[in-house]
Amino acid sequence: MRYAIMAAVALGAAAVPASAAPVITFNGGQGGNAAGTTVFQNYDSLTSGSSIGTDAFVYSSSGSTASRPGFGSSGNFAAVLANGSYSVAFAASSVFSFVLGSLDTYNTLLLSFEDGTSLSLAGGDIKGGGAFTSGSTGSATSNGLVTYNAGTGPRMVGATFTSTDNSFEFDNLAANGVPEPATWALMILGFGAVGGALRRRTGRLAIATA
Repeated sequence: MRYAIMAAVALGAAAVPASAAPVITFNGGQGGNAAGTTVFQNYDSLTSGSSIGTDAFVYSSSGSTASRPGFGSSGNFAAVLANGSYSVAFAASSVFSFVLGSLDTYNTLLLSFEDGTSLSLAGGDIKGGGAFTSGSTGSATSNGLVTYNAGTGPRMVGATFTSTDNSFEFDNLAANGVPEPATWALMILGFGAVGGALRRRTGRLAIATA
């Protein structure tokens, strides 16, 4: 009987479905960031030409190796060149988005999740499938806002952009796990209040034991 129960438990565990992949939404010809998210990297604080990874750089304008995303990108943007790689980590988020530029068949995005799993998306799968004009800087089929929504599944904690040829361009990385500026202010005030309370308590104890 005990073995039958153990077998039933094992079968039940095996029947548990794998984590669902994030829902991918692509808004071609648009910029910005997904609702409820905060842009945590737009590369504007970095100097044009700065290295951000292996054969990955910050650009201020289009050139021979990288082109600015066709929609929603201003200031600086980033690009991964041939055989390059760029990784970014962020607070656990159910939603992650970025402005995609001139998608190519040789671009790959790896999403990392808080449970240690990952999901690799290549070419058109990066934008959720569908036909696109590869490498076009003006096409709404290959330039726009792409959003990944993990729902109630494991949250995303990082992304790696790679490419086997020039280039993989993107801008305005955003997530909903990044505290809003107002939240940061409240947290700082809270820490200050706690510190003040501890100092006052320490002062009273010092007086009481003098």
